[in-house]
Amino acid sequence: MTTAPERKRPDISMSRDEIAAFLAAQSRVIVVALDAGAPVGTVADLHFADDQLAVTLRIDDPLGALIAADDRVCVIAEQFPTYYEIKGVSAHGRAALVDADGGRTRFTIGLDDTTSFDFGKVPREGKGSGKTPG
Repeated sequence: MTTAPERKRPDISMSRDEIAAFLAAQSRVIVVALDAGAPVGTVADLHFADDQLAVTLRIDDPLGALIAADDRVCVIAEQFPTYYEIKGVSAHGRAALVDADGGRTRFTIGLDDTTSFDFGKVPREGKGSGKTPG
């Protein structure tokens, strides 16, 4: 019987509460949809409440039509003021279209399938820091 190799990198993923706090502080996201199977993206407005991302696209954004045709999306929020403040969350799933505000496409997506990272969790010294001894 073989054993799993020792983990070489620290776990820098965020907890559900950390993800919620991070998303609540964000106002803009990147939205990725599919155009004939190829990913395309745009910048959109974000409101986060009750574990739901509410995303609003510009009135003239072509992603609205793509999402209406194929509701699979990825919504990405990131920040990167300094190295140890780099954080990000990607939420994947199906956009639930809601009423448009003034012709703008608006949809929600939950946090059922997320990937996250917080570089503040990277050790600054020792194992996992990326620094070699001596």
